[in-house]
Amino acid sequence: MPAQQLPATHTTLGRHVRRATGRDRNPLCRPLDRAYSRLVTTLALLLAAAAAVSVCAALLVYRTETHTAAATARHRHAVTAVTTGSAWSDDFRAGAPRAQAEARWEYPAGPGSGTIHVQAGTPVGTSVPILLDDSGNPAAAARSTGLIASDAVLVGLGTGAMLATAAAGAYEAGRHTLDRRAERSWEPDWERVEPHWSGRR
Repeated sequence: MPAQQLPATHTTLGRHVRRATGRDRNPLCRPLDRAYSRLVTTLALLLAAAAAVSVCAALLVYRTETHTAAATARHRHAVTAVTTGSAWSDDFRAGAPRAQAEARWEYPAGPGSGTIHVQAGTPVGTSVPILLDDSGNPAAAARSTGLIASDAVLVGLGTGAMLATAAAGAYEAGRHTLDRRAERSWEPDWERVEPHWSGRR
């Protein structure tokens, strides 16, 4: 005989909630049905919590990185450097767009010089806008809002995927346990009912 079946998975979430909380008055509802509905309801709650946590994680990353970028921007100063040497590159790929060159610049703290990033082929004497830190050294710009938003979205999606996977794993483990319980209960139930159903005494 086939094993006792768990309730159909197409039952609405509202029905599962009513059944899990004991508000389903269906006389055919078995304890196994209620256990399965509690499992489905728990999965729904876990997925909702995962979504909320992922949104919070994304917002936290965005807020933190935006604050860091703003602090970095306050210590960046735009000046114009003039190249004093030919552009060169460590990237030996043909047509590499970025290169470096020796340059000099003026800064309130005094004149400065060093290596800056330029376009490949930049000739000597070219004016190049650069950013300096408070000490007058070349420095990278603060991260853009677009990059920060991309990081936040990736963190949110990664967090959500990880939590949803854990919730799905817990659901499958619980469903497997209920399946085994259904299989164990089927045979004694059938032995009790079959004589009345078949007319055998």
